[in-house]
Amino acid sequence: MISVDLGCGAHRRLGTTYGVDCRPGPDVTHVCAIGFEPLPFADASIHQFWATDFLEHLPAQVWWRAGMAWQVHYPRIFCLREVYRCLVPGGGFCSLTPVGEPEWAQDPTHCAPPWREETWDYFCGQMGDVPGYYGIDFAFELLERKRTGPQASYLWVVVRKPYTVHG
Repeated sequence: MISVDLGCGAHRRLGTTYGVDCRPGPDVTHVCAIGFEPLPFADASIHQFWATDFLEHLPAQVWWRAGMAWQVHYPRIFCLREVYRCLVPGGGFCSLTPVGEPEWAQDPTHCAPPWREETWDYFCGQMGDVPGYYGIDFAFELLERKRTGPQASYLWVVVRKPYTVHG
């Protein structure tokens, strides 16, 4: 089983095959600007992704000027689209993200807005046509979503790529 720790920092999750981060480190096997460039894995090649204390570091959107026109990029959407692309059918993605005080607000590298339970509805086909407007052209199956940790300040989410993709 091939597994990946996204945003692993200096030490990747025990038992994972690969560690991906934006900077080199002792356990980083792939350096990648997650959310801004494609993940360095083939389509349908990964069985499990982990993201512990990582997703909150991705900005919701980034604007820049290209000539006379303004452009927008959605790193969170791009990241999850890449995870979806790389997962085998039935492959999973587990996320543990700080969402409450003080864990989310104290770190100056956390990007607003914080992830919420309802954020995952966009990525799991629960928001009608709205996700398509934002370029969310995939839908995970939601397996688990709950608050955990001190004062329920973390959001634990488990999703998977459907075994059969309709479209």
